[in-house]
Amino acid sequence: MRRKLLGAVFVPLLFAATIAEARPGPDGWTPAWTASMWQATQPAQRVSVENATLRMQVRVGAAGSKIRIRLANDYGPLMKIGGATVRLPGGKPVRVTFDGQGATRLRALAPLVSDPVALPVKAFDLVEVSIYLPEKVDIDTVHGAGGAKTAISPAGDFTDSDFTPASQSNPRPLLAEVDVLGAKQRPVIVAYGDSITDNTNCANDAVPVCRWGDVLGRRIAAAGMPHVVVTQAISGNRMLQTGAGPSAVARFDRDVLALPGVTHVVILEGVNDIGNSGKKDNPVVTADEMKAAYRQLVQRAHSRGIKIIAATILPYQGAGYHTPDGEALRVEINGWMRTSGTFDGFVDMEKAVADPANPKALTTALQGGDHLHPNGAGETRMGESIPLSLFK
Repeated sequence: MRRKLLGAVFVPLLFAATIAEARPGPDGWTPAWTASMWQATQPAQRVSVENATLRMQVRVGAAGSKIRIRLANDYGPLMKIGGATVRLPGGKPVRVTFDGQGATRLRALAPLVSDPVALPVKAFDLVEVSIYLPEKVDIDTVHGAGGAKTAISPAGDFTDSDFTPASQSNPRPLLAEVDVLGAKQRPVIVAYGDSITDNTNCANDAVPVCRWGDVLGRRIAAAGMPHVVVTQAISGNRMLQTGAGPSAVARFDRDVLALPGVTHVVILEGVNDIGNSGKKDNPVVTADEMKAAYRQLVQRAHSRGIKIIAATILPYQGAGYHTPDGEALRVEINGWMRTSGTFDGFVDMEKAVADPANPKALTTALQGGDHLHPNGAGETRMGESIPLSLFK
């Protein structure tokens, strides 16, 4: 998509980076789509089914001759998987097995990885995953996906057939990862953050592309680079406090370090810590606490040979939780990201979407109506602003 300058001169973004080699893997499996799971704490967030089939569509960021899926049950309960299939939309379903069996148990706290499935895919194909749950279960391990809702069938096993949904769910349950098999494992970049990175209302076929990580992934593919971009973000997430899902510090091992082939993380997170600081039951957040949290992520990433690229926190004047104190904290954190040398590089996403006439706010044409979240054009601008040389 062509960048709209909106009467302003585009400011090139400063960055610094070093090159990391992909950690060697035992085979050619690469994560091509991921979701960071969180616990449903309200009835409307849970996915309650009995003798029904769930059908979900996700878009993979890399090609492969085979795929496999990973189911997560971080928060329980034990449930029976009666069967599962995968297919390209409208294509022939291919049966998924687990240790050679079509039916299995998904245990609390234990992820479940399928056997390889003979379903060749191209980069950015949609993959449809169907899971039959024969017993009554209230699923509370989910990821927000209102833009790509999960279809829930009438009673019965519809894993091999089409159905008219009896209902739909905004939270997407259980599905945490789709891997693809290539000639060799590919380097993985993780887009890590909160709702600005996750954009849960983003449809699979949205135009313009409305997640900056997806924009980056398509740019990398068009440039002929081997990297794959996956998104590990949770709407409402914070660096320090558990709220909407585990904090960024708490979930880093699960959502980044446990993924094979990760070479880089681009982190855009912190505005929810700043905006909620000192409000209601939330403790006051200091700059020192936030800097210490970022340093923890850097230290843990470096122990695995992974590089971290910081994205400066976006302006948010006009949002409901904006305050002068919060603005001062945001400015301090962004200045530290640019100058401290803590990170392996940085991208000044703030400057990519800020209103030139009022840098405390998002450019009107790039914000989604709440003065906090960029719209599709804003997400595209953010993804286009990341220099690909960071990853070479």
